Amino acid sequence: MKRAMSLAILPLAAVLAACGADDGPGVHFDGTGSDAVDAPDLWDAIDGADPGVDPPVDPGVDHPPSACGEKSYIWIANSAEGTLSKLCTLDGVEMGRYVTSPQGASGDPSRTSVNLHGDMVVTNRDPSPGPSSVTKFAAEDYDCIDRNGIPGIQTSTGGDDVLPWGEDECMIWNTPLPPGGGGMAMGCRATAWQGDEDPDTGLGGHVWIGCMMNQKAYEIDGDTGEVLDPAGYNAGVGPYGGAMDGLGNFWMVAMGCTVGMCRLSQLNMTTHAFTIHTVPCGYGISVDRLGRIWTAGMGGVNRLDPVSGTNTTYNTGLAQFNRGIAVDDEGSVWAAVTDGSLIEVNETTVELIGTAPLGASDVVGVAIDFQGQVWAVAQGSNQAIKVNPDTYEVERFTIGSGPYTYSDMTGYQLTIVEIPF
Repeated sequence: MKRAMSLAILPLAAVLAACGADDGPGVHFDGTGSDAVDAPDLWDAIDGADPGVDPPVDPGVDHPPSACGEKSYIWIANSAEGTLSKLCTLDGVEMGRYVTSPQGASGDPSRTSVNLHGDMVVTNRDPSPGPSSVTKFAAEDYDCIDRNGIPGIQTSTGGDDVLPWGEDECMIWNTPLPPGGGGMAMGCRATAWQGDEDPDTGLGGHVWIGCMMNQKAYEIDGDTGEVLDPAGYNAGVGPYGGAMDGLGNFWMVAMGCTVGMCRLSQLNMTTHAFTIHTVPCGYGISVDRLGRIWTAGMGGVNRLDPVSGTNTTYNTGLAQFNRGIAVDDEGSVWAAVTDGSLIEVNETTVELIGTAPLGASDVVGVAIDFQGQVWAVAQGSNQAIKVNPDTYEVERFTIGSGPYTYSDMTGYQLTIVEIPF
């Protein structure tokens, strides 16, 4: 029997993310960029490293079994300490913890995205002195790179085993994002793999990043880390979160919105033109199998049908701050609630199914794993929390300081959209 719980009133400004009004018409723009300035080479911090080296993947070789189940990892950025935790979703064991940028603790990592092969990128939002950067990690040792000639792969084995920056051989590349004409690429957050990589080898993929301060989106070669057009593409919004659909669009939700007038940017990855949609709430963002865009924010959870322009909203009232959102592809959509709970919403009717109290503080993110379990990220409790979707029973796992991830941190969301490549 699923439990229910009343939700506490939060003194949070509605300008952050709000729900409560109908959508407006889409507005179309050209996807033009502008002149760029070369960014500093953060690879200078790695003696002898080559960011253009591909992982030694041989699709004809049988690889040893994973230490965890196939693609059974969740990757959570520990923003307050500049690290990333990789947990096995089968048992919650932390399999590795990694420094995410040359800036170390001030790197400020946040959004993570996992590709169809299981490899991951993390975006470092506001490192000092900047700019923002993106770092790729391989999930399995056989995809890592032997840089030092010592037999075996030198990589973290758990939360108490964090190697210095540049020494973990499962870090594949780190790419600083260049200025794109509208100011330095700082505040980069929206992060998503395109889904065009080979699922068996991981090769051939691309990553899309949206940056708040210059309102640009960047396309990165997933093999080499190269920014394919340093000028970037106009996003039309200051991107805060991002998700990929199955039709060749990168969706970005704007940071900060007025009640009922939150904006989404739909960036076509081929034409690089964007379309603006208005939704009632915006903070977390996800996409379902039918290509509908789900957002969560102050006061509710919303489903946008991009074809008809129709918004359907479950209104929670402005006292409730909903944040990350995830679709389980089993009929439910889950949203993290800052007060320490998850809400489950019916994917068809957009009505509340139930509330799962987590006994944690500052719940910011939610994700679905490949076993159908629901995971929440509790920033205030420094925990990853595994939730049984049928009983709402929880298991708690301590990770790093200040975890703050609410993107596709398992890769499951990417698999449920119908990628056209």
